Amino acid sequence: MSIYLDHASTTPLSNEVKKIILESLEHYGNPSSLHGLGLASERKIKQVKKRLSEIINGNENNIIFTSGGTEANNLAILGMARKRKTGKIITSVIEHPSVLASVEQLGKEGYEIRILEVNDKGIINLEQLASELTTDTLLVSIMMINNEIGSVQPIKAISEIIRNFNDQNGVKIKFHVDAVQAFGKIQIDVKQLGIDALSISSHKINGLKGCGALYLASQNQIKPLVYGGQQEFSIRPGTENLLGIIAFGEAMQNAQANLMENYTYVSELKNRFIEIIAADENIIINSPNDFPYILNISVLGVKGEVLLHSLEMKSVYVSTGAACSSKKKNQSHVLEALKLNENSLESAIRVSFGKENRIEDIETAAKWLLEISSSLRTIMKMKKR
Repeated sequence: MSIYLDHASTTPLSNEVKKIILESLEHYGNPSSLHGLGLASERKIKQVKKRLSEIINGNENNIIFTSGGTEANNLAILGMARKRKTGKIITSVIEHPSVLASVEQLGKEGYEIRILEVNDKGIINLEQLASELTTDTLLVSIMMINNEIGSVQPIKAISEIIRNFNDQNGVKIKFHVDAVQAFGKIQIDVKQLGIDALSISSHKINGLKGCGALYLASQNQIKPLVYGGQQEFSIRPGTENLLGIIAFGEAMQNAQANLMENYTYVSELKNRFIEIIAADENIIINSPNDFPYILNISVLGVKGEVLLHSLEMKSVYVSTGAACSSKKKNQSHVLEALKLNENSLESAIRVSFGKENRIEDIETAAKWLLEISSSLRTIMKMKKR
């Protein structure tokens, strides 16, 4: 039996989602069609938007369905910046590749880019943020929870700094938050947090891949990236992914209903895992104790990728970092931002937990990790002789 510990990359479909997918295969009408089949499909989409708006305390008319978190991030950053045509964009050094690549593209288009550093816990410096805000700043984009180390940014404090600057200077700097790792795991209230744009994804919460959403405080603040029909208020034209959206609705409802229960249970899993691996003084924890679903560790003396495949042979599945960049040979930009030494960088793996994991599976995985890493170190020492 496999032990899956890569939930930050993707999650298995829940039984409830599988059931709703099978039932929804009969809903094949195009949501833009005027006949009954089309109207039935349109109602399904509106129902999910209403459900999502209730979960995040937003306006259902300002929810745009996308193909996932990457598209949502691109649409938010490129769309909001190009609406204003020129100015400054501020983000952090540990953002998801889809955010950093979007910001890099804007830099090529002539926008001014500022990248905030983080401390050894992966948290931005609020004073640095405040010092970077100027009247020509268009957008600040900061992720809620980091996908590699699980650091939780002070979103409310960030938005207050931006709002205060806006009020004092008569400007309208927008605040985008990548909440792909946070949504469905912690409570998010976009109004209370002061968020102008929020990116989320379905397959991180036991839904289908290929579906995500972007919440906007106002539709008027964004310029489309593609052009076509009037779907999604003409902001994201093209026939909607009806099956993905329905599955997303079921997944978000289940996640929200069990939010605190899942959080508490996963915390127990993570704590037990840490308790067992603490027996090896060569294992260093890189993650702050912010978020139970993600744990980044360095197993000194063992290459991260070698350890990953060795664990895989025991049907234990972990990762060496973000799924979007794990096949690249360069090291994690997130861990580099924490200023880890070379040994820690090359020996890092990410263990990400889910509600599907059992405590006995966690114990087994941790014990395999200890045994395999010890064996690999012995082999490495023998080769050096």
